[in-house]
Amino acid sequence: MDEEDELVASLPVFLNGVPGSASANEQGAARTPRLELFQYPLYQRDHALPVPASAAQRGQAVASRWRPLANRVEMELPLDVRPTVYNAEKGAEYAEATERLGKIPVPGQVKQERPMTDTPRFDRMRLESATVPNAAEYMICTVKNGELHLTPLHAVLQMRPSMQHVDMLHEAKANERHGRAPASDDDADAQQPPVAADKRAGVVSLNVSVRTDTPRAGMQSGRAPHHAHDADAERWVDLRWVDESAPGAWEAAEAQLLSPARAPLYCNTRVRDFL
Repeated sequence: MDEEDELVASLPVFLNGVPGSASANEQGAARTPRLELFQYPLYQRDHALPVPASAAQRGQAVASRWRPLANRVEMELPLDVRPTVYNAEKGAEYAEATERLGKIPVPGQVKQERPMTDTPRFDRMRLESATVPNAAEYMICTVKNGELHLTPLHAVLQMRPSMQHVDMLHEAKANERHGRAPASDDDADAQQPPVAADKRAGVVSLNVSVRTDTPRAGMQSGRAPHHAHDADAERWVDLRWVDESAPGAWEAAEAQLLSPARAPLYCNTRVRDFL
């Protein structure tokens, strides 16, 4: 600090939880909140997740679920299905192709059965989490009543649109084409006149290469699919999504972000050591 700089305020610092990783929770640290930061690259910053007015009128809301061990999160956002902005024909194709996926339930919300006479409609966009590696130890700072509280950030997750509906539609169309392929092949064979087999001997060239890959590399690369299989087998935990406009949201956030410990932290590092 330069001599001309004026000291505006001096705040006591309190640590809320144990910095490091999620292992603090697993080892039984008392009242350590698990705080994660969600990023939405395709949505507007400093705004709540978009729920179209037409979707809210239908009783739809943001749905989410979580796999604790894999720390994988999925969300579903309602779509605007007004005829002016929605392709009903394409939506019906996506809905039919993704029917086996089901929908993420909202805790406390009564499940509405679609009448059999109604056309299926793809009315939700699913987001999947991708973990962002931490380059450093991040903390969230909360200032209240002249005190500064630091809460460790356990993970940063980017919520990206899932393209499962596109893949499953392509798969369904490919299966449909494959189902018609044998009939068309038989028809083509029936139309072709028989050709006498040529039994003359010929010379065939063969190229032989020696494989030099070591089996150890293959064994190491096979671990990732094993862990991915374990993550896919983990049971989902349905979550209730609460945004800043929900009653009691700010009170609940403060209860998690303010440290119950009243012993202030003191810095033992000299200024010249980190400048």
